[in-house]
Amino acid sequence: MRARWSGFAGLLGLALVFGGPAAARADADADLQKRIAARLERAGFDAKADIQVSVRDGVARLTGITLRYADAREARRIARHEARAVENLVRVVPETPRPDRDVRQDVEKRVLRWERYGPFDAVAVEVQNGVVDLHGWVDAPVKKGEVEDRIADVDGVRDVHNDLRLQGFSQGDANLRRQIFDSIYGDPMFESWRGRADPPVRVFVSRGRVTLAGTVSSAVEQVKVGLIARGTLAFTVDNEVRVEGDKARKEDRKKDES
Repeated sequence: MRARWSGFAGLLGLALVFGGPAAARADADADLQKRIAARLERAGFDAKADIQVSVRDGVARLTGITLRYADAREARRIARHEARAVENLVRVVPETPRPDRDVRQDVEKRVLRWERYGPFDAVAVEVQNGVVDLHGWVDAPVKKGEVEDRIADVDGVRDVHNDLRLQGFSQGDANLRRQIFDSIYGDPMFESWRGRADPPVRVFVSRGRVTLAGTVSSAVEQVKVGLIARGTLAFTVDNEVRVEGDKARKEDRKKDES
């Protein structure tokens, strides 16, 4: 009998050894779930959204729906105060859907009227089914998130894909960027734009490789900015500057072909 009890005690000890950590993790996950849910409730999400919280191994998962993209972002921020990682699967279902064209116009206004939007930032906006795609670049890492913050509460935005690049930070890149910028707006063809907050041509430099973006009024101006940039020590120059009206004509041709 004593041997049988001894064997049972040994098995119980093994169960405690191997089951203890798993049970502790489950308890920690349950506690984390409660804390996140409580934070969301204090922030008023019980009234403005339908969000569920689950936690596994310290990673929080948010699911459900909300009416505004800004609320989906805020829910993630709240969860990040407690969890080491957050998977945000909350769907945005606007109460009143808007045409993509109207959403794009409002997003572009938010970006272009931003006081921190400088001559070395260039953000292009595309919208499809309420999903905003951001392309281009900014001159500081923090601006990637700040741009998204500015457009998060635009009516009709369902999600944001932020593909903004960062300007090169080496001294060589900074010097080349300034040289090309000053050369463009020191040229008689563009000097009237010197010092303006929203110049038509913007310059991106990373590891000596240059990209030009923006919109000019003629093909002559388009060629000119490319020649100016190629007259420097840039390794390569990608001239993506458009001529005003070209985009509209392309869209009209697509409509005629369909």
